[in-house]
Amino acid sequence: MKFDRLPVAIVGGGFSGTMVAAQLARKGIDAVLIDGSGRAGQGVAYSTSDAAHVLNIQADVMSAWPEDLEHFRRAVEDEGATGRDFVQRRQFGTYLRGILGEALESGHLRLVEKQATEAEPSEDGWTVQLDNGDRIAARGLVLAIGNQPPEKLPFGGGSARVIDNPWGPEARAAIPALASSGGDVMLLGTGLTMVDAVLSLDAAGHGGRIVALSRRGLIPRGHTEGFAPAPVDAEDIPFGNVRTLWRWLRRRGAEIGWRAAVDGMRPHSHRLWQTLPPEEKRRFARHARPWWDVHRHRIAPEVAAACRA
Repeated sequence: MKFDRLPVAIVGGGFSGTMVAAQLARKGIDAVLIDGSGRAGQGVAYSTSDAAHVLNIQADVMSAWPEDLEHFRRAVEDEGATGRDFVQRRQFGTYLRGILGEALESGHLRLVEKQATEAEPSEDGWTVQLDNGDRIAARGLVLAIGNQPPEKLPFGGGSARVIDNPWGPEARAAIPALASSGGDVMLLGTGLTMVDAVLSLDAAGHGGRIVALSRRGLIPRGHTEGFAPAPVDAEDIPFGNVRTLWRWLRRRGAEIGWRAAVDGMRPHSHRLWQTLPPEEKRRFARHARPWWDVHRHRIAPEVAAACRA
């Protein structure tokens, strides 16, 4: 089967794909959203059903609509929370599903719950191949595929005790099994996903040892109240060299506090990355990214306290 040609095809139904679809629907532009994961309107990040998994940012700054910055806050206030709360991620998933539902009800969006396997350009647009053999033709194509599942680990030999994808069904099934057995757990990596895994195990009543292994042993820092924002102009930031930028950021952090210094760079992060030469990008990835990640992508204060306990 080949669908009639549409103005836009969107592959991926996480936050980005959902909001592209919703924005197009509001503008009266027809589109099709292709997502075969069963998580359209949520994606991996917001499809968790675990109450222990909370947003890493306060509800006040999580609106999906840039022209209505209080949109999500109003939604959580209706449920008894406040804009200053780090609410459950599943609440944000429900919020996004509601936005997707409104776009579908507008008549300008179709949802195709199949996996896109290939996209080919043509003279007047694109043709997207689906895993059931159907094809979708569109004049424009948006790839909103997000982070892909991790590759198979080079060890374990297919053992059920080695789980490659922490967000797959095997990982979800392992949580209650480990909690009931009390067995020890090793987690490879100490980033945000490690934090989620520990929270899930703790909420399930796991009493065994949990060991998290990484080369640097860095874990995400926590948010805190009580520091004043410190915006910085682009002309005051040294662009183009990782070492120079890092030294500047350390000096600025010593003067105003590292949280304010890191947050002040948020409006400029895309330009900073885009203006780095290829060798400087590789240097950042090799040496600076782990440190940047744990300071930039922070966790809720209560989660940070639980990690220290």
